[in-house]
Amino acid sequence: MALTSGLKTEDEPTLVGRDLELALIREHLHGTGDGRAVLLRGPAGIGKTRLMSAALGELGADARVLTAKGHESGGAAYGIVRELFAPLGLTDGDPASHPLLAESAAFPGSAALALPALTTDGAPDGQPADVYGVMHGLYWLTASLAAERTLVLAVDDLQWCDEASLRWLGFLLRRAEGLPVALLLTLRTEVEHARPEVLDEMADAAACLTVDVEPLTDDAVREMLTAALAVTPTASLVGRCAELTGGTPFLVQLVAGELRERARVTGLADAPLEDILGHGAVARFQLDRLSPERLAVAKAIAVLESDDIEAAAALAGTTPRPAAGAVEALRAAGLLRPDSLAYRHDLMRQAVLDATPAAERRALRERAARLLNDSGCPTEQVALQLMHLPEASEPWMVTVLRSAAHGAEQRGAPATAGQYLSRALRHHLDDIELLSASARVLAHTDHPTALSRLEHALSLATDPRVRCRLVLQYVITSLGAQNSLRAFDLVGETLRMVESELGDSPDEQAMRTLVEAMALVSGLDEKSTVRRVSERFHNHVPPPGETTEERLLLGMLCALGTLEGRPAAELVPAAQQVLRVGDVSLGGLGALGASLTLYLADEIEPVEVVLTALLEHAQRHGQAWNSALASGTRAHVHMWVGNIAQALADAQFAFDLAHRDLDVKSAVGPHCTLAEALVRRGDAGRAEDVLDLIQRPRLDQFTLESHTYLMSRARARAARGDLEGALGLLLRCGDSLAEAGIGNPVLAPWWYDAAQVLADLGRHGEGQDVVDRVAPAVRRWGTPRAEGMLALARGVLTPDDSGIDELAEAARLLDGTPGRLEHARAEYLLGRRLLERGDAESARERLRRSIDIAVLCGDRLLLDQAVPALGAAGGRLRHSTESPTDALSGSERQVAARAAAGATNREIAEALFLTQRTVEFHLTSVYRKLGIRGRSELAAALAAERKPLG
Repeated sequence: MALTSGLKTEDEPTLVGRDLELALIREHLHGTGDGRAVLLRGPAGIGKTRLMSAALGELGADARVLTAKGHESGGAAYGIVRELFAPLGLTDGDPASHPLLAESAAFPGSAALALPALTTDGAPDGQPADVYGVMHGLYWLTASLAAERTLVLAVDDLQWCDEASLRWLGFLLRRAEGLPVALLLTLRTEVEHARPEVLDEMADAAACLTVDVEPLTDDAVREMLTAALAVTPTASLVGRCAELTGGTPFLVQLVAGELRERARVTGLADAPLEDILGHGAVARFQLDRLSPERLAVAKAIAVLESDDIEAAAALAGTTPRPAAGAVEALRAAGLLRPDSLAYRHDLMRQAVLDATPAAERRALRERAARLLNDSGCPTEQVALQLMHLPEASEPWMVTVLRSAAHGAEQRGAPATAGQYLSRALRHHLDDIELLSASARVLAHTDHPTALSRLEHALSLATDPRVRCRLVLQYVITSLGAQNSLRAFDLVGETLRMVESELGDSPDEQAMRTLVEAMALVSGLDEKSTVRRVSERFHNHVPPPGETTEERLLLGMLCALGTLEGRPAAELVPAAQQVLRVGDVSLGGLGALGASLTLYLADEIEPVEVVLTALLEHAQRHGQAWNSALASGTRAHVHMWVGNIAQALADAQFAFDLAHRDLDVKSAVGPHCTLAEALVRRGDAGRAEDVLDLIQRPRLDQFTLESHTYLMSRARARAARGDLEGALGLLLRCGDSLAEAGIGNPVLAPWWYDAAQVLADLGRHGEGQDVVDRVAPAVRRWGTPRAEGMLALARGVLTPDDSGIDELAEAARLLDGTPGRLEHARAEYLLGRRLLERGDAESARERLRRSIDIAVLCGDRLLLDQAVPALGAAGGRLRHSTESPTDALSGSERQVAARAAAGATNREIAEALFLTQRTVEFHLTSVYRKLGIRGRSELAAALAAERKPLG
């Protein structure tokens, strides 16, 4: 068992009065094999650290114990993480060459992603590390260590843990089930906590035992005094000591030590306890005895919180030799630990600082920062001292804070970077670069402040290039804030400036192109600005798409043309040009814009290729949100082509990431696609439950999300038999599209669903009005699927033989297109109408064809209608419409597909952001549902569902 220093010293007394607490810890951590945690809470001096040390001492020798301690003066980003893993050689030299990281680097999204947190140099590629990716990598690093032997992570003084490390500990605790990992944590309750929500979440976790460490009983106080004084104290002495110390072990220990010293001179009975604690500060009776030189060293050590004797000497205004003598005197006085320059207790350190006037403390902090900076210490170490000052009053301080922020951002700790930059801005409020950098990191956690700082920077910017860059940043930040209206106005102003002030150099042309693209990005995000975008780009000549900037603009122009409902044949070549390269810059916005065009035009293959590439890129880099975005979009495409099983799997993956891992309550796309897949699988009730979870403010204002939501909600309502409710939502969707100037008939085909609902309600005239309203847009878009959907809508609303002819034409047009769901419905409706006319033989042929397609697609909703209709027509199924794979959940399908392709459990877990325990659970369920014995039979079982059964 390996313990780092800092938790226990040789002169500590025997632990007394903590048998119950130790028993609780022992029972909870028994075996330490299932992701357990213990949080010891209490005020300073109550004995949390001593109790932690005793608990660690009871662990078996085969456990690997890594320890770290928070410092009141703060810590660098992932400082606690590095302290934990330092004894393993994971923070020295080149951590990337460490066997644990080198081996894992072969796995996508694995332990190698932890590298930015383990070094002081930041991300290896010089780019800001993804926050989730770093935590994901640290989790797998921990899992690798735990696979070798039981791992115990002990963190003392959690309240002073740096934010990045604290969030990772919470991340680990949520995923530690099944891992031979234990967390042992202490937390002071009387101090203000920087991130109380994270601490509360950890304390409330089912795997975490919270132990509130209580004051010692009188019996325990008597035992401590007896051990220290070598005589049994009187009952009155014990009672008075317990009363004055509040049963705090540290104070009892100090009292005992002072009583022992006084007893040598005056005797125990004559030692008044009020004199010992009367100063009101824990260690003042030791401090009062120090010479000015020793007190200066004590103050320097309290400020620096490091083991660097030379730095302490310099700050105290002396040299190392006298400083070393002062250190020995401080140890003899009981202030410092015998093995380091750390104080025996934080209360002693605090007493030293409290005894220092505020002005002197500020001067010490400033001198410490200057000394550390001049000696070449890491900038974050210097910045920690500067953060204690009211402002960064000198230019070099601002430089240090900016450098420290850059390092924190690279390591995937934007919140810490934001704190450094906010402090720097107190001195340079009008520094445009500082404002921009601050807004960039705050965009992860505080969109309003980020946008406010960009507004201020824009008010100061006079150079057109600087202004363009700031506006581009404003647009991207606004997308995250889910309000692009102001961004669109700013881009419009900037476009006018660009046209008059930027030249024709390649760089300036690229900047102009980016601004134009951002006008489209911001303007197409919300319904109220779509018409203005259409007017602005009505006669815009599409760029050739030779550069990244041109492809972004071209992709967004394709998206605009698609929303307008321009002919698909005109848009497809440009969209194909964008995807030919497949840039992932700016989040792949250009690729996503082109993908919208292509999949609605039924050019599916290039879209699947680019979305899969975006998803794999995000998974390799541990980018959970980008993974959710790409997977959710791909799920929508799968639904569009009738691949319900894969749509369910992708949508469930995106939904789980948004809720389980990222807690993004404003997500819309994954919920809607998951709901539609569930409706098709015959679970409309759960689909409505999923839609109820959406909490997007102003949802009805967004171009894509609002109409996607209305369609999904309407289909769920219709499947549950609420035709009037469904119709109201569909008509609202149509009115909203028209109001926004969105003319694409298949983007949100409300009319297609409304026609069928109105036919079921017997309101054929209203349905014909709906169809007539949309027919020109269908002809303009011009795809066989759209024409087939229009024919189906006309056919279902036309009661005579003309309706049968329309339905037959719909089936013909849809046959061979990716619109398999629409084709299956056309065949079903045609078969039902033929049966009504008395042509049972032709009806059976159409219904069997409908059932075949529905089985291929996994459309249980249609099967529940078509199978009884076939029976009514005198036909019967040649094969069952059931498949064992129908019982698989979306998550089980994701896991099963990767396992069938040969991925290991760990590889599956890393790619899907799961734990190995979860993967094992899913596979066990898959084997049971499919009736197979193991992985070797999985591929065949999954392939069987793609065979026609009817």
